[in-house]
Amino acid sequence: MTNTPRTGAALFFDVLNDLGVEYLFGHTGGAVIPLHVELNKRMRRKQKVPRFILCRQEGGAGHAAEGYARASGRVGVALATSGPGATNLATPIADAHKDSVPTVFITGQVPSFAIGSDAFQEVDTVGMTRPISKHNFLVKDVADLEWVLREAFALAGSGRPGPVVVDICKDAQLASVGRQNPPRQRHREPIPFDAARADAILAALATAERPVIKAGGGIIHAGAAAALCRFVEQFDTPVTTTFNGLGAVPFALRHNLGMPGMHGSIPANYALRDADLVLSLGGRFDDRVAVKGFATGKRIAHVDIDPSEIDKTVRTDLALVATLDAFFEHAHASARRAQHPDWMAQIAEWRTQMPMPYPSSDYIKPQAVIEILSELTDGTATLVTGVGQHQMWAAQYYRFARPRQWISSGGLGTMGFGLPAAIGAWFANPEQPVVLIDGDGSFQMNIQELATVVANRIPLKMFVLNNSFLGMVRQWEDMMDGGHHYETCLARNDECEPDCIDIDQTCRRQLPNLMGLSQVYPRLTTMRVKDPAGLADTLRQAMATAGPVLVDVWIDKAENVLPMVPPGHGLAQMIES
Repeated sequence: MTNTPRTGAALFFDVLNDLGVEYLFGHTGGAVIPLHVELNKRMRRKQKVPRFILCRQEGGAGHAAEGYARASGRVGVALATSGPGATNLATPIADAHKDSVPTVFITGQVPSFAIGSDAFQEVDTVGMTRPISKHNFLVKDVADLEWVLREAFALAGSGRPGPVVVDICKDAQLASVGRQNPPRQRHREPIPFDAARADAILAALATAERPVIKAGGGIIHAGAAAALCRFVEQFDTPVTTTFNGLGAVPFALRHNLGMPGMHGSIPANYALRDADLVLSLGGRFDDRVAVKGFATGKRIAHVDIDPSEIDKTVRTDLALVATLDAFFEHAHASARRAQHPDWMAQIAEWRTQMPMPYPSSDYIKPQAVIEILSELTDGTATLVTGVGQHQMWAAQYYRFARPRQWISSGGLGTMGFGLPAAIGAWFANPEQPVVLIDGDGSFQMNIQELATVVANRIPLKMFVLNNSFLGMVRQWEDMMDGGHHYETCLARNDECEPDCIDIDQTCRRQLPNLMGLSQVYPRLTTMRVKDPAGLADTLRQAMATAGPVLVDVWIDKAENVLPMVPPGHGLAQMIES
């Protein structure tokens, strides 16, 4: 009896097992059939393999891998076929690249001998993903497969994390493994720590009168939330956590300013406006935070693991390329301390407006939905959102208590992110309740993943803030285009008056009728609430109901996200009402 030679597909799963991969989020197709054959063969033999989660579209699988990575800190993995499978992954790859999410996207490719022949479902995946990934590989020879896979996972999770793409030709999956090529590692030298630069930053922080720390998503990626809080106390300095840094600092901490920027909190934007020193830790100066005149009249200090971020958009006075672990260890070991009593007294006054108060109404206020859910979950749920107004309300009004509980698309702003990302987040941490806050526009962009939810009996609690609009764009239309809502009204159909641009609270055509989804997806419970008086009881009932629950919340259609710094304006022009 002869031993069956090991194939590339078998090697693929041997390596993933060795790397500790728990889940593969994906979809199937011709160019990855050998991998699925091997997966099912091993499952029948009860051999160890990652669990494959069949998503209903490759884009959904990619966002699920992101959600898993964001909630766990481990590398999320998505698997898709060639051609349209790979192109459907382009958006989650770009999303992960913008937000520095450790992910590996594995795609099948036509046989190596057919590359360049315009074969069926052939796409230049490497060329397509080069500008939106940290790195990418094309495996044409099975002798390169093992080192490429190991290098891909090392790159995805090291340094500044990000997505790595591995495109594997079908014949490499089928070929027998013989000799293996030696690994070709990218240059990854340890970053030398510059103590003098670090001391200059600490000295500036200690002597500033009105310092502010701007903590970014790098705090989360580095697992440095506790070290940040200790650092904030050591230097008695207020801290604003950017969109991707939410949860790094507990809401209740007296130094916490909330989120800064276009839709940032009042204390965060006021403090950044009046600061004489801003220290950015593990975050870039994106255009929604570093608004017009951001650096005027203040010193800027920046600590980041990525040297390309230093001076990229905002010129710094003091800079240090280092890991946050090294910087905090140096700071904690130093004898430096600081007190800023007058500045902290002003911060305390501003914090009375965090989050910003809002008036009651005959209609459900979206802010109230978030506040009730925060109370019902003690601020500890894994909170996932789509993109739009609902996302900003969630960021503003949920009382975050821990890192890795905020799962949302930041830099790319990807509508449709929420539902599939919530799936991945649940697999990453099923012990925590997973709450999805979505909008009726964003929810529909990956609504097919409800099938993945019910097929896997995932107990998501989903709350759609339904205003029958693409609300964020509608808000901008009201500010800049005279209130023309022709392309943002989701209730519009061929029966509407052609020139109707009104915000009519009574017009509630349901496209789709979310209540009917319980008939389409068995085991899904649907609820609807339209009256503020019944809101708290409905939300409480939804959270207590077993299994997946979808709640259609009819919110005030005219509600806007405030505060807001209009495009092209500075922090001093923030609109509060």
